[in-house]
Amino acid sequence: MGLADFFKKKDIDTLFQEAVAEKNYLKIVSYGHQLMERGNVSSQVINPLVEALIKIGNKDEAIKILDDYAEEKLKNGYYAAAIAFLQKALKYDPNNLRTVELLSSAYVKKNLYYEAFKVLIDLFKKLCKESRNVSKIKDAIERFIEKNSHPIFYEMYADALFEAGNKDEAYKNYIMAGSMYASLSRFEESLNAYLKAREIKPSEIVDQKITEIVAKLQNSSTRCKILKGLIIDNRNNLDLLQSVIKEFTKNRLLDDIDRVIASLKDTKLKWTIAILRDIETGEIESAFENIEQLSKLNREIAEKLKGRLFAKYPEAVEFEKEPESVYGEIPSSDEILSSIFSVVEDSEPVSGEKGELLKVTSSSHKIDNREIAKTSSQLDGPIHTISMAEAMLGLGNYEKAVEMAKKALEFPEVRFRAISLIASALVSQGKYREALNHLLDSLKEFPLSAEERRNIKEAIGKIYEEMGDNPKASFWYKEAEKEGQN
Repeated sequence: MGLADFFKKKDIDTLFQEAVAEKNYLKIVSYGHQLMERGNVSSQVINPLVEALIKIGNKDEAIKILDDYAEEKLKNGYYAAAIAFLQKALKYDPNNLRTVELLSSAYVKKNLYYEAFKVLIDLFKKLCKESRNVSKIKDAIERFIEKNSHPIFYEMYADALFEAGNKDEAYKNYIMAGSMYASLSRFEESLNAYLKAREIKPSEIVDQKITEIVAKLQNSSTRCKILKGLIIDNRNNLDLLQSVIKEFTKNRLLDDIDRVIASLKDTKLKWTIAILRDIETGEIESAFENIEQLSKLNREIAEKLKGRLFAKYPEAVEFEKEPESVYGEIPSSDEILSSIFSVVEDSEPVSGEKGELLKVTSSSHKIDNREIAKTSSQLDGPIHTISMAEAMLGLGNYEKAVEMAKKALEFPEVRFRAISLIASALVSQGKYREALNHLLDSLKEFPLSAEERRNIKEAIGKIYEEMGDNPKASFWYKEAEKEGQN
């Protein structure tokens, strides 16, 4: 080496590499800063600089450098490199919100939607356990869900909220998940989400949604188990019981109803369900005979059921007989079963009682990022709007439910759901006339299928029945039957 070479000034790159070789962390930081000011640094600079900053106790600056570098990589399309640097940053500071949001964005760029959401949820859970402020991560989660709409995200968020003790928000998100799963015809997942909501707050609205879903399941054993649970838990709610039996009858699941009746221990409840079954199937004579038998156990319920029979079939008055003595012999359960129907053979008994029937079943979600990407676009707009409206209805926020459902009316794919939801919200507020006007206007205004027109006319009949106007109720029930015959 010549004398001139000896006194030649070394460049920053060389000095930095020598400092790295010597593990002189202060020099690494000093020269590293100079290299960063020059711009366009490589990972060969970033990694030693970050490690040196950690060693001298300057973790915040180390994280910022990693985040900034990863963000630049994201902008330039180097997603895998960005993910690697952000994962490294998280090892140093798992609670850093900026790092988590950047990592989530990087996963989305790679179409790894589940991983993108999970990193947000994991931070939320961690902060909750540490009793830290979660407002910012909640905002990030909710922005993600709104942009990448999928029921699994609502359900995962609801699970995390429930675990954190925020039951009201968990309930809302379970309702959203249940509604969106149903829109995708994923009925088992929908049922599970609604059952989770029900564990938080049992309500007629949730039970109605469960009824609509369970009748669509393929598994007869599960259908009967949930049907029995709904019947037992709503034994004093004739409206809900009638709705349950109607749904199963509409889906031609009479065998399920018969199996459940056979398994009920409450004799009065057996008669009640059998009568509702007869009303829905149009077996007027059988219904009247069973009403007479029920009157020996409970005249009040028998009279209510007779009123429902007359509202739907005025001609049923021809079958009315002189009332027998209330002191007549009360039939046994076996006599009831033999008089109502022949018990379905070769079927498993429906076991269980209240408390063990309407339970969430263990299920493992099938995570497919390609499916999530495809589904998210399907669930934008109308499905998201109607699902939010259904969530508001489930929360009892009727005005908001109506407001959102009205927005959904413009979308043909969810229009009938919106029409029904608006009517339900108005009836829940006791606004029967408004509900009737809404349904009548819908029949005139919108192109509807025969099945949809039938359901709307039945709903009109039901409202008149609740108002005590049986002649008008009967008229609309007949109109609904005509739609079914077309």
